[in-house]
This record gives sequence, structure tokens and C-alpha cells, in this order.
Amino acid sequence: MWAAEWPLHTTLSKGEPSRSTNPLIDYHIICALLAIVAALTYVGNTWGLGPAWARVAKGNRWLI
Repeated sequence: MWAAEWPLHTTLSKGEPSRSTNPLIDYHIICALLAIVAALTYVGNTWGLGPAWARVAKGNRWLI
């Protein structure tokens, strides 16, 4: 999440920290991209309960 917190200007003209976030990259964008990548790469089958859930939902396609 460093990219979302990286300020364009770290200090104001008086030398005080700006405490601003990056307006181009927001937390919502980063989290959405991570969720899309996780879904497209089937992370649940690799690190999660994907195979166990597939056995439970075998006869019920609407659960998948």
C-alpha cells in the first residue's frame, strides 16, 4: 500500500508535513486490482480451500 500513501509533496512551504495521499492511486484501486489478480489466478485452489469446496459443491453447480 506504499503507492497509495506516497505523497507528491512531502512538505508544505512552511516545512510542515503535508499528510496528503496520492490522488492518482487510491486504496480502492489497489485492493480491486489485487482481488482481480487473485480471482484470475485461482489463489483459492493453491493456498486456500478450493479443492475441498469443489468436493462439497460437486453436485450443486450454483455453489461454485
